[in-house]
Amino acid sequence: FWKSVILWAFYERWETLVNNQIQRERARIAMTRVLDALSIEHDDIEVYIGPIVTMFEFTPSQNTRISRIRNRKDDIAVSYGVPKVKIIAPLENGKIGIEVPNRKREIVPMLDMLYLDEYQESKMELPIAIGKTMKGDVFMINLADMPHLLVAGATGMGKSVGLNVILMSLLNRKKPDELKLVLIDPKQVELSVYNSVARPYIARLKHSRNAVITEVEDAKDALNSVIKLMESRYTLLNKDGSRNIQEYNKYNKYDKLPYIVVVIDEYGDLILQSKGREMETAICRIAQKARAVGIHMIISTQRPDTKIVTGSIKANFPTRIAFRTTTGTDSRVVLDRIGAEKLTGNGDMLYFAGGDFTRVQCAYVSTEEVMDMCFDIKEEYEDCKQTYLPLPPQMEQTSRVPEYVKKYARQLAGRTFIHWQFYDDWIIKPLQELGIVGELTETATGFSKTQGYEVLISDIDEIEKVLS
Repeated sequence: FWKSVILWAFYERWETLVNNQIQRERARIAMTRVLDALSIEHDDIEVYIGPIVTMFEFTPSQNTRISRIRNRKDDIAVSYGVPKVKIIAPLENGKIGIEVPNRKREIVPMLDMLYLDEYQESKMELPIAIGKTMKGDVFMINLADMPHLLVAGATGMGKSVGLNVILMSLLNRKKPDELKLVLIDPKQVELSVYNSVARPYIARLKHSRNAVITEVEDAKDALNSVIKLMESRYTLLNKDGSRNIQEYNKYNKYDKLPYIVVVIDEYGDLILQSKGREMETAICRIAQKARAVGIHMIISTQRPDTKIVTGSIKANFPTRIAFRTTTGTDSRVVLDRIGAEKLTGNGDMLYFAGGDFTRVQCAYVSTEEVMDMCFDIKEEYEDCKQTYLPLPPQMEQTSRVPEYVKKYARQLAGRTFIHWQFYDDWIIKPLQELGIVGELTETATGFSKTQGYEVLISDIDEIEKVLS
């Protein structure tokens, strides 16, 4: 049986290679005929078939000028029956490149990317299999080297799918003791699927009801908590004599620090809802200092204007991904150049890092696939303990009662009974110690019984006296 399976897998791979070779040869013959018909002399043509376009590379004869080839790009487009082609000249190898759009767009499945050797055998600290280049090569990036990432583009161009691809790549390679996530989603729907992996992978606020943060005030507290954690890690590295997290983990194998990735899905909405520039200041402070201690940020926005993507943000986020933008002005804000407005959408993106631009077709993952993977992770690591962020400085216990306990105590004004499912132990126990909430009891509701806690003090004035 296993011999048959191996032979079938070998046959499928061999058939794929043969079909690709046949497609490249046909494309080479077609381009040769087009160039000969336009009297453009050239040497042998190299063909690279990508998911969106097919790239043809060749060296023109000495008597052929590049400007002459550029002026004939409309004739080449008509010959192929496409709206337009792109002439890239000169390339790094001194050749001329012609990009012709494919008649049928190829979808890059994320699940296939996760099983590739380039991804499985990668020695990167935080490997991300983001998609394929225009030549069909797998495009891998290392979040630890970036060290922070800005993602921008118009609505519906693939930003949320791109974030899911990044998170799936990290979750698939890193164990819970190696990676923790801080997820902030003001839209409340894009990252909510990751609530199911809160226990093994998400570092959450103690006073937040959901692991994925959706409220602006909670987002501010989370960023301040990350700053506090960053400072504590620097103190730890200073005592240990290590320069960065890699050195610390190398010599402290039994007390390793996990990488922390902070993801903000709609940064623009977060800035508009917050007062002043406190949010931007906190993000910039993390981006400036957090790399050495293993804290990295990924922020996404669908409003790439100068009020959202300011000079401070661009200075601290040198690595950027631009999906298709509405105008060339938006492209300049993100990439400092035009070009993103000419992308085709549906995951077509430009990756910018250190002055180099790479056009990539982002991998695709459906919501069902993300849910299935989160379910498998939840079952595999169901015994993991929940990780909590430290309390931000403004919520530290300066009096007898912490601020987060006061917040929930005031919410009980006018109530007589609360359901047990909506309140965790770290909320109930302090309220019980204050005498505001009683022990777990059962109460009759219609024809059924419900478990919960009786509210012993429901008057707001009495609650304030207890809290003071």
